Amino acid sequence: MIRISLPSVRVARWAAFAWTLVLLALTSWPSPPEIPGLASIPNFDKFVHAVLYGTEGFLLYLAIGWPEPERFSWLRALAVGGVLAVFGTLDELHQAWIPGRSMEAGDALADSLSAFAGAVAASVVRGRGERPGEKAAGATS
Repeated sequence: MIRISLPSVRVARWAAFAWTLVLLALTSWPSPPEIPGLASIPNFDKFVHAVLYGTEGFLLYLAIGWPEPERFSWLRALAVGGVLAVFGTLDELHQAWIPGRSMEAGDALADSLSAFAGAVAASVVRGRGERPGEKAAGATS
């Protein structure tokens, strides 16, 4: 089985925190410019939401110091997805107060589903991964 090297929980926490700040900065930007070509693609904003919140779900899952054993867990992914569903919904409400922005239920749904998908992906990776300072399963000194 291929072992994947994962960041330490501390590094993952900083990455998740930094990504949260990126999300808040992007959603607080009044009247963001439209990108020619991409703005004409139907529902392209949902893809953007999926990438942003999928990344946050992945990082947040790795940032939590889950108790052993490190294995795939639907429940842990659901917990991260639930937390980010609340965060994404609150962020959509926040956008109602930003000039040039609006809140959309579809965006909140895209945030929630992609955050859960990112957490599932992180759970799969973490189940196969190795933290710094750990020995691979079955490794001998």
